[in-house]
Amino acid sequence: MCFWAVEAKQDGAFVGAVGLLPVNYEAHFTPAVEVGWRIARRFWGLGYAPEAAAAAIRFGFESLRLPEIVANAGTANEKSMRVMAKLGMLRDKNGDFDHPLIPEGNVLRRQVLYRLTRSQWLARSATPSA
Repeated sequence: MCFWAVEAKQDGAFVGAVGLLPVNYEAHFTPAVEVGWRIARRFWGLGYAPEAAAAAIRFGFESLRLPEIVANAGTANEKSMRVMAKLGMLRDKNGDFDHPLIPEGNVLRRQVLYRLTRSQWLARSATPSA
């Protein structure tokens, strides 16, 4: 598991990195594997994060046979929350937490938690798109 480099199809420009990683801190939902992305600002809103993250999730559930994949973001990061929702992930409203690797007082410390189980993903994948 790692982050994969993402390139623009048109010219091969480096867009960012997306992939799966084991969560490397203790929290109420660990041990866990998370899907994450870091996309250069000039590529935001072009669909790279959801497309690449969906491929990472597919790899996690099909090849690695993971039972669940999580994602988290700062409470004000609406763009990442929209990506998580597009991926079919569900917010665990009781799962919000203070990120232990972010200092107290930092606006990013409070995080929202999204989850997607393999069974949820399989059910969604089996449903034909409209």
